[in-house]
Amino acid sequence: MIESTTHATDYARLTPPAARIVLCAIAIASLLGAFLTLTPLQSDNLNPKRKAESDVSLYAAEAERIRNGEDYYSAAAAELTKRGYPTRSVFNWRTPLPTWLVGKMPAFEWGKALLCGMAVVLMLMAFEALSREERSLKPLACALLLSGPLLPVFLDNLFVMPVLWAGVLIAMSICAYGLHRPWLGVALGLASLACRELALPYCLLAAAIAWRCKKRGELAGWLIGIAVWSALFALHWWRVGGLIPPDARSHPHGWLQFGGAGFVVSTAQMNAYLLLLPQWITALYLAAALVGLAGWSSPLGIRVGLCVCLYLAAFAAVGQSFNQYWGALIAPLLCFGLVRLPASIRDLWRAASFLPSPACEGRAGS
Repeated sequence: MIESTTHATDYARLTPPAARIVLCAIAIASLLGAFLTLTPLQSDNLNPKRKAESDVSLYAAEAERIRNGEDYYSAAAAELTKRGYPTRSVFNWRTPLPTWLVGKMPAFEWGKALLCGMAVVLMLMAFEALSREERSLKPLACALLLSGPLLPVFLDNLFVMPVLWAGVLIAMSICAYGLHRPWLGVALGLASLACRELALPYCLLAAAIAWRCKKRGELAGWLIGIAVWSALFALHWWRVGGLIPPDARSHPHGWLQFGGAGFVVSTAQMNAYLLLLPQWITALYLAAALVGLAGWSSPLGIRVGLCVCLYLAAFAAVGQSFNQYWGALIAPLLCFGLVRLPASIRDLWRAASFLPSPACEGRAGS
């Protein structure tokens, strides 16, 4: 059943002074974020001085070796060494699932077709999940906006990037909760973790929500799945440890970089449309999405908002400039916030007494 409410967002509950403060804070934060992208503090990896061989060609070459009969770890060791990648840290070695799966398929294009199909299903799930909350144009707008962060899975061979698989699966997992299919949400969330260890914060967050809501069965599913993944990751660590040569190179800088707002904005740029535009537009886009998410208090909205905030907080501290692509983990979720911006601004403006309330409008017309 779709609930009908007078106010679309939590901003409607604010007092006039509080609403005015929030509006001022939004304006200031948006302008500061945009200004930051025009200073040396900005961060991006769009035109880096990189090796000719990219990560995409690395994963494609590994998949081709697997298709020719090699096991994943032999293929990864050979290609990483051949291409001069730092291999001293275990975290420079991807877990096997996406690359192994593509390599085992009858044709390379099958892997692309699978991920593209998942992207289309995500758009349909998002439309249906939002339609169950309210009748408006938001579900359709969100489905259309998702074409931006999902377009890379359709382009060239970018589908071999494990982070794209993880990002699509995280968004599908959250939408499954919006469709009241928690066990599907658990399965999809754990699948994202199997694709990339960077999905672990989302899985822990989902487990914490299950614990907070006293859903013991769902919590058990998350904990068992995370425990199994931990055992498999320990095995992965052991296998990789035996392949790291004594003279292996490591990154000159650690992962803890405290890139702050500059790196956070760069991760939000992982959207095919935003990549074509100046980065200051991404800063405004991110601010708009966060404003929309902050006023969305349904169970689905809270889950999306917490996930986005968790990753943005992590990106503020962890990640180097070339890790900008990590933003693909939450890029689809930002679209959910953006479609809620108009209602959020309307309620804020009304709460600040700049617009008449619905009750006042009704009395004026009687």
